[in-house]
Amino acid sequence: MQTVLKATEQPIEQAYGLALLDLDGVVYRGKNPVDYASEAITKAQQAGMTVEYTTNNSSRYQQTVADQLQGFGLEVEPWQIITSSVVAARMVARAVPKGAKVLIVGAGHLREELEKQGLVVVDRVEDNPAAVVQGWYPEVGWNELANASYAVERGAQYFVTNRDLTIPRELGIAPGSGSLIQAVITATGVEPVASAGKPEAAMYDEARLLASHDGATLVPKDRCLAIGDRLDTDIEAGNRGGYDSLVVLTGVADPEQLMLAPAHLRPTYISRDLRDLHVAMPQLVRVSDTEWRCENATAELAGDEVRVSDVHDINALRAACNLLWSLADGGKVDTASLRLPEFQLQES
Repeated sequence: MQTVLKATEQPIEQAYGLALLDLDGVVYRGKNPVDYASEAITKAQQAGMTVEYTTNNSSRYQQTVADQLQGFGLEVEPWQIITSSVVAARMVARAVPKGAKVLIVGAGHLREELEKQGLVVVDRVEDNPAAVVQGWYPEVGWNELANASYAVERGAQYFVTNRDLTIPRELGIAPGSGSLIQAVITATGVEPVASAGKPEAAMYDEARLLASHDGATLVPKDRCLAIGDRLDTDIEAGNRGGYDSLVVLTGVADPEQLMLAPAHLRPTYISRDLRDLHVAMPQLVRVSDTEWRCENATAELAGDEVRVSDVHDINALRAACNLLWSLADGGKVDTASLRLPEFQLQES
């Protein structure tokens, strides 16, 4: 797991051949584009970087997402959109015989992806499905959950698209796929065989395979970079799968989360936004047990306070993260009790 942020001699877009980009909070926020994202992605692609977009959403069709991104000025093909339905269907196809019956709880996109894999989608437990795949969509009903439970009780293999407990909606936070999955688990006592969504690494693994379509060479894992705004999904999935990762501060993750992140949630790189795809990542230097430096920025422990050279400098945050991670890993300092700098890293 990550203990020190990495440095690169080349810009990120040259150091890595495949970018595995999260969508919400990285490329867009709802219907609106994230500042600088489209321009940065386009420039990275022009530099030779392959881009795929990974999302736990199991209900939106690839073409629908591609259309939205094209509306932001991006050149995107539907195959570049890796949804949890795409991943789940490929997982199930490897677990059951071709032509096997699969019962679903999910929208049309999940049904379509399973059929593409040569599986027969059924809606009734009486059809004796070999597997159950559960996803999320707004109209999911009790009867579907009951049928899934019945099939799992009878021995069908149980797969899910993702285990996100909540989902943001226009009126607030609503139950997500994971909350509905818990209903089936409670009824049957059976845990899913596998989940297609982050923080599991399956989505990145499948995206890497799908990027080698039409005879393209499989990109080595050490040339793939997971990029996201959430430590507990995007970054954890990268760590679980052995992928380097970059967190951007345009979505959920904030400086305090990063400074206090446990090892399994630490990224390889920290960036203000996607414009850092075009630059090399700076070297971190350990000055002493209580001080780190990143280029001209510093972070040091002074009593029970972490002090940085400039709360407006992303390099100061990088130095602070390395300082706090080293203190936490050393086990001699309770980092949660320290006074932390209040970074102000507004986009510029």
